[in-house]
Amino acid sequence: MKKPFAIIIILVIFSCKNDTPLCDEHSSPYYSSIIGIDFKEKRHNTRILGENITIRKVFKELTIKEKNIEPNNGFITLRIHLDKYGNFCNQETFEVDSDYQPTEFNNGTLIKKIRKISKNLSNWTNDTETKTFYLIRIKIKEGQIEEIF
Repeated sequence: MKKPFAIIIILVIFSCKNDTPLCDEHSSPYYSSIIGIDFKEKRHNTRILGENITIRKVFKELTIKEKNIEPNNGFITLRIHLDKYGNFCNQETFEVDSDYQPTEFNNGTLIKKIRKISKNLSNWTNDTETKTFYLIRIKIKEGQIEEIF
């Protein structure tokens, strides 16, 4: 009688195990303040070591090299998804011109370079061990990268 009972207990324990891969969990924005299923307020903060300085340094070479970007004005937004330990999961990109219409800068070659650089960002920290995303915005003005924020 003890063996079947022990087997049932073991099966129940293993069936309750969370097999959801870290990158498939629900994402919360880096700026959200209430995290968790218990609804206790926890300050949530995802950041990269060195913050904006680090991000600007990583993109500095691209900023210097990329001139005569077409269309001349607009914005690129990167949404970098990070697992609960701060590891890169994936990213989404959004490109709009100065009229906020979808576009591709330099026929899609600029975004490929940006995605490659951002994928290699490391040293992320996450205060609450919750899957999150981080936004990086790039402003293009008069055919060159003017600002990264």
